[in-house]
Amino acid sequence: MSDLIATLLLAAALAQPADSSLLVTAVRFYRADPTQSPGVTQVTAMLRIPDGLPQAGPTGEVSLGYSVRVMGDSGVLYEQSWRKRTALPFPRGDADRLDLLRFNLASGSYHLEARVVDSVSGRAATASVPIDAYAAPPPASDLLLSTWARQASRADSIPHPGEFRKGNLVVAIAPDVAVGGSSASVAYLLETYAGTAVDGTLTLVVVDGAGAALSRTAPTPVRIAAGIGLVTGRIDVGDLEPGSFTIRAELALGGQPVVREARFEVDPAVAAAPASISDQAYFSRLSGSELDRAFGPLRVIAGPKELDAWPATGTDAAKRGFLASFWRSRDRSPVVGNERRARFYDGVRYAATAYAEPGRELEGWETDRGRIFLREGLAPQVLRRPARPGVPAFEVWRYFDRPNGYYIFASLGAEGTVLIRSNDRREKDRDDWQAALTPTGLREVVGFVGRVVLQ
Repeated sequence: MSDLIATLLLAAALAQPADSSLLVTAVRFYRADPTQSPGVTQVTAMLRIPDGLPQAGPTGEVSLGYSVRVMGDSGVLYEQSWRKRTALPFPRGDADRLDLLRFNLASGSYHLEARVVDSVSGRAATASVPIDAYAAPPPASDLLLSTWARQASRADSIPHPGEFRKGNLVVAIAPDVAVGGSSASVAYLLETYAGTAVDGTLTLVVVDGAGAALSRTAPTPVRIAAGIGLVTGRIDVGDLEPGSFTIRAELALGGQPVVREARFEVDPAVAAAPASISDQAYFSRLSGSELDRAFGPLRVIAGPKELDAWPATGTDAAKRGFLASFWRSRDRSPVVGNERRARFYDGVRYAATAYAEPGRELEGWETDRGRIFLREGLAPQVLRRPARPGVPAFEVWRYFDRPNGYYIFASLGAEGTVLIRSNDRREKDRDDWQAALTPTGLREVVGFVGRVVLQ
C-alpha cells in the first residue's frame, strides 16, 4: 500500500508490561486552502485499544487516558489528550475500544504517536504511524475501508459510539477491517478532487497476500463532481478463504489513472459475532425462556403500543418473529447484521453486573439506573458519593448531548437506589428529593451540576 494507509504496532515498556496491540490507522484527505499551497492534508486517525488493556476499578468503571501527538522535523506540530470512561464488561461492545480524531497537516513528513494508559493498572500501549502530507493536490484521497457505511438520516445529528460522519455518510470506525461469512462485504470510500466535473470508470480488484489478483469488477461508469466528490459502495468478499487481502481501486478520470489500495482480513470468527448475525439467526439460537428474557428489556426503548403484539403465550417461532421484526426496524446498517441490537444486549448484560438489586428482586435493566443507562448510554461524567452519617449514598449522571442533562440517584434503604431528580421530562421527580439528599448532599449536587438543579 506504500504510504497510502500506514499502520505500525509498537509496544511500550512502561512501569508495567505494555500491551502491544494498540492499533492506529491514518487516512488522508485533502482540502484546498487559498492561504497556502498545496492546501492542507486532512487526516482521519482511527484507534482501537487492546481488549485486555483495561482493568476495572472497584465499581466496575474503566478510565483510559489517551494522548496523541504529531511530530515533524520542527518538533511537535499537534498534540491532544483526553480521557475516556467505560466499564467492564464493555457496555457498548467493541465500540468502547474505538476512538477517532482528525487534524490538518501542511506538506511534509510526520509521525503520529499515540499512547493509551489504563488508570487502574498503569499498563499502557503505544503505536506510531508515519504520515506523508500531500506535496501537491491529489486527484483522490486514500482509500478508506470499513465494515459498513450508510446514508445519514435525520437521527444521525450526533454519531454514536463506534461510528463517524463523512459528508452525508455514517461510517463504522475500523482501524482494521475484518469480515467473515458467506455474505461478507467491505465498504469503500474515496474522495475525489477535480477542477471540473469529469466522467470516468471505477474498477475494484481483490489481491491476495502474494500479490495475485483474485477478482476484478467490470469498469463501472462514475461521474466525478467538480470540487470534492465521493465514490463509495460495497464489494462482496464472501467467497474468499481466511487470510489477508488488499482492495485496489482503479479510477480512470478523463484518461488519468488513479490507483488507491487498502487492506482487510477475512476471519470466520467475525461471522459468528452477534453484531454480524442477522436478527433471525440471532434469535433462532434462543430457547423459549431466553426469548422471554430478550423481550423484557425492550420496554425501556419501545414506543407506545409497540410491544402490544408480543405473543406472550405463543410459540417460540412467533416470539422469534416478533423480536426479529422489532430489531429489523431499528437496524441502521442491514447489510451487516444488527449492531444496535448487539449493543443493546451488551448493555443488558452490563446492567445485570452493575445495577441489579437482588434484595428487591430486580434485574439490572429493571432498576432506575439500568433503565437510564440502556436508554441514554454510559454517562460521560459521574459524581458518586458513598453513604455518610445522615447522608445517603448518591450518584449524579451528566450528559452533554442536551443542555445540562442530569439524573440524580439516591440509595434510600428498602427502596433501593432510585431516581429522585432529573431534567428529563420523561421522568418524574420525587417531591421530597431535596430532603432525601439532605442539605450536605444537596450542596454537593449543586456544586457539580449548578443551580439549574434547583429550578
